[in-house]
Amino acid sequence: MIDSFPDLVALGIAPATRMWFVLGGAVLCYALLMWTNPVRTSLRDGLRCVRRYPKIWGILTLFSFCYAFFQVALRVFYYFVLPEAERPDLTWAFTWALPKMSARLGEAHTLGDWWSAIHAAPSFLLIQESALTAAEAVAGVFNNVITTFPFSAAAAALLLTNWERHHTTLRRALLKRFGAFGWFLHLALLLCAIAAILKPVLFGPSLPVLNRVAPGLLLLQWSALIDWLSFLFEYLFGVCIQIYLMLMVYAWVRGLTFTPQHLLDVAIRRFSFVVKWAVLVMIVGALLIDLPRIRALTFHFDEIDRVMRTFGYIDTVARPLLALFLMLFATIQITLTLHSESLPKAMRDHLRFLRRHGWQLTWFLLIAGLHFFVVSCLNNTLLAGFGVDSAAALAWSLFFPLLGAFVAAWMLASWVCLFKRCETSHAPAQVQFKF
Repeated sequence: MIDSFPDLVALGIAPATRMWFVLGGAVLCYALLMWTNPVRTSLRDGLRCVRRYPKIWGILTLFSFCYAFFQVALRVFYYFVLPEAERPDLTWAFTWALPKMSARLGEAHTLGDWWSAIHAAPSFLLIQESALTAAEAVAGVFNNVITTFPFSAAAAALLLTNWERHHTTLRRALLKRFGAFGWFLHLALLLCAIAAILKPVLFGPSLPVLNRVAPGLLLLQWSALIDWLSFLFEYLFGVCIQIYLMLMVYAWVRGLTFTPQHLLDVAIRRFSFVVKWAVLVMIVGALLIDLPRIRALTFHFDEIDRVMRTFGYIDTVARPLLALFLMLFATIQITLTLHSESLPKAMRDHLRFLRRHGWQLTWFLLIAGLHFFVVSCLNNTLLAGFGVDSAAALAWSLFFPLLGAFVAAWMLASWVCLFKRCETSHAPAQVQFKF
């Protein structure tokens, strides 16, 4: 890439120096972008909010680190307990090798050949995966940016035991909001909570034992179903935590005081207004991702080509479509959280927001997408350079949650600040919370 700057090459500048020129230009362009974009004030306020309440960053870091630690610990556990033929191929020596572009690029003569060579290159696949991860992270700012597994298993156990009466608060809020139908939602939530408790057991250290004592097909079918039900609880739990974080930012914007326990109770009550939108999102996600995956693993588990095509469809079609859906309806969740409206009214308010502030929302999407893409590229590049099965990659996997959580916390706080600033410019609704 550096050799594509012919002026620098003609001047006889060394490759290392040319790299510094490129990095310096990138930093200057970034500074110019952040200084001139129309949502810079909200981005600044979001950063100030995270500094005022580091708990926002801390909570996201805790959840991300728990997930990363579970994955790393599981791989290390399998490495030491499984037979040599079945254990993960971990390497403890330090190595570094970045993916390169395809050698077919030098043989390309037509546009089709060039595109095929680019598309098959490992570096292109890395960028493609980073772009998809960034798009999902941006969509998560408007919906659920938190990865709650395996922490969700502990949360499910606390919910079932009515820890600090939060279960009672949730049940009353659902019954008050939905009447008799609230009992159905409550029972469905309890079923998903039980699945969330079973998931770490099913996919954790006990998996090798289960593979030996349980029929393979039965284990596959039940694991797919439990994984889906557990994901629903993980998603709903993540939405509740995100509501809690948004209310914390809102309290900073309005200068309100609160206690963490009372704020969590407010978040649980507000969750009863967001649950309709969350159910709609879960239905769309199930139709696009979960049901095709469960169908392939349950009924066509012996057709390897069909299973691989299903997973390819999920990565190239379903996940981008779900992220696009969430970005197109960016203000629904925050409107329901702050204003306790019905879903149809929230939809109308969303369309009004797009007409009045679509330009600012577009810029926020671009800025957030840029940050998440850079962070994702850095993560994927280092994992590819170290090797995903190396000790250095495992160590980086434990450090990366700090960086990813900071960017997510910054963007989430900035989004709340931007939403309130846009509302303030058009006769804002007065919202009063009892903290």
